Amino acid sequence: MEMSIMQALQREIRKIGSLALFFLLGFGYILLIMKLFLKEYSIDTYVLSKAIIGALVAAKAVAIMDATPWMNRFEESPRYLSILYKTFIYTVAVLILGIMEHLLHAYHQTKSLIPAFKSFLVSENIYQVLAVTLCISIVFFIHNILKELEIYFGKENVHEFFFAPSQLRGKNSTIPSEKS
Repeated sequence: MEMSIMQALQREIRKIGSLALFFLLGFGYILLIMKLFLKEYSIDTYVLSKAIIGALVAAKAVAIMDATPWMNRFEESPRYLSILYKTFIYTVAVLILGIMEHLLHAYHQTKSLIPAFKSFLVSENIYQVLAVTLCISIVFFIHNILKELEIYFGKENVHEFFFAPSQLRGKNSTIPSEKS
């Protein structure tokens, strides 16, 4: 009994850990692009810790959402529909959370809901929320493509495809080698 709990915990940590690492790399890339595009936009430790926390939250949220039956709504459809559907659902969730975060920040400053909403709409924050959400949607899109590849080819074959040294490509797998 105790061993199975430990195995389940280890499996969960591996699953969330790999998802969190993927999202951390994706969100870190978004921060780097923002830094390069907007010279005056300084990325301090608060934003980096926010990216780390966001990656952990996104990883757990994706793992939970993927386990629900309504996320597999297009399982019998062409794969691109499943990819687009999941990307859309994740993106809408991020958009809602981003708007709520900025509204709460504006509410904290104004101490009233209507002025907070007006302040959010007239500020540049809405454009920032939309830009970040669009960038994050690309990360979700890539994640969903990789998940579909894992389903189609098998997790081990996809891992071998991306991480095997070039001299091992094609050996003992169904992935075609470069010589074929």
